[in-house]
Amino acid sequence: MSEWWDYGLADFLLFSPRVYYRLFETMNSVWWIAVLAAFVAGLVAAGLAMRHGHRGNRVILVLLSLIWGWAGYGFLWQYYQPINWAVAYILPGFVIEAVLLAVFAARPLPLRFGWRGDLTSCVGAGLLVVAFVIYPFVGLIEGRDLIQAELFGSAADPTALGTLGFVLMARGTWRWLLLPVPLIWCVFASATLWVMDQQVAYVMFVAVWLTIFSGWLDLKNGVTTRRLTEAELATPASLSD
Repeated sequence: MSEWWDYGLADFLLFSPRVYYRLFETMNSVWWIAVLAAFVAGLVAAGLAMRHGHRGNRVILVLLSLIWGWAGYGFLWQYYQPINWAVAYILPGFVIEAVLLAVFAARPLPLRFGWRGDLTSCVGAGLLVVAFVIYPFVGLIEGRDLIQAELFGSAADPTALGTLGFVLMARGTWRWLLLPVPLIWCVFASATLWVMDQQVAYVMFVAVWLTIFSGWLDLKNGVTTRRLTEAELATPASLSD
C-alpha cells in the first residue's frame, strides 16, 4: 500500500478544469441578477475607496460584508463545496470575514479608506484593478466563453484579491484582522489552479507576496500602529501618516 507521502496535490483534486469553470457558467446563468448586483456593489465600494476625501467608509465595509456573505453562500456552498471536499473547511472563514467587516463598520471609528500616494496604496489600487478588470476576463485569452467570467462579488478568487486591495487602501487600528481569510483563500486557490495547470495561479501567489510585503512596510513606517482620531475622519485634508 502506498504511503501518504507518495501522494501529490493532484491526487486530492477530484475535478477537471472543464468542470471547475462550468461552475461559473452555471452560477452566472442562474444567479445573473445577484452576480451583477454584487459586482456593481463592489465597483461602488472601489470607487469610494479610491476617492481622495475618505468618504463612505461604513458603506464600503457594509458592502464588502454582504459580498463575502454572498460569495460564501452563493459560490462556495451552492457550487464549489459539492466537488471540492476542502472547501468545507475554508467556508467558515468566509462567514468570519463577513462578520468582521460588519463589526468594523459598526465601530465608532471605522477604517478610513482613501488614496495615500504611498507604495501600499499603489499595490492596493493595483489589486483592485486586477480583481475587477483583469482576473474576471483572463479566461477569454485561454479560449473560455464570457459566460464563465469570474466576477468580483460572487467568485471567490477575485473577491479575495479585491479585498486584499481594499485593506491595503485602508487605515485604522486592527485592519490586519481582515487579511488572514483572503490570504488563506489566495494560497488555496493558487495551489488548486497550479494543479490544474492554469497560469493564473501565479497572479494569486504574487498578490499574497505583495500584500505581506506591503503590510510589513506599513508596520515599519508606523501606518499600522497609528490610531485614527475623530478629527482625522472629519478632515479629509489630513492625509499624513
